[in-house]
Amino acid sequence: MIRRVALALLCPLAVSWLSEAAIDTEFLERPWPNQWVHELEVGRHPVRWRQRASRRDGIFAGVRFDVPLERQTVWGLANDYQDIGQLTPGVTAVRYLEQSETRQVIAVDVKVLWKELTLTFEVERDPPRAVRFRLVNEVLGEYRGLCVFDESPGPEAGGRSDATRVELATWLLPSRPVPMRLLLLVERMVLLTGVREFLESCEARAAPLAR
Repeated sequence: MIRRVALALLCPLAVSWLSEAAIDTEFLERPWPNQWVHELEVGRHPVRWRQRASRRDGIFAGVRFDVPLERQTVWGLANDYQDIGQLTPGVTAVRYLEQSETRQVIAVDVKVLWKELTLTFEVERDPPRAVRFRLVNEVLGEYRGLCVFDESPGPEAGGRSDATRVELATWLLPSRPVPMRLLLLVERMVLLTGVREFLESCEARAAPLAR
């Protein structure tokens, strides 16, 4: 899910800028001022959607849902980058510039129309609880995200001890004026598509365990 959301939003970009500073996502964990929250269904699963858009502060978007698998398994599924090229249109190669248990720098070669671009983004991992990612780009602006895996699910999980709550929040601050509502609509489509595909993968993994 994380890989699909990040790459779908990054594919129109040019070469990225890297920073050695830690990825700050604390502002994504707090309630956003004037945020809009909506409960919906993705497939058969309840999902909480929240959003906020401001020309000054950028676009905030987030999803929260429960998965019928224990946290370590969900962590592994969410952080598997091996099929990026197969699943994401336009991706021609994926290279790890840095790889450790807690940090990754991933370069992705993409082809958009006649242009070949390289996207480089940073991922910080706190296994098996949190993933933070960042891309700073002179064309797009700045994009950050936080995904948290909580082994203490709420009522939506039916009290299952082997369920995991997943909450993904993203922030995008464009580098130039853009139609904010249209950009928010695109991000909503990308996030919910990623959630649906991720839930389908989790259901496929959970099916043999239920027998």
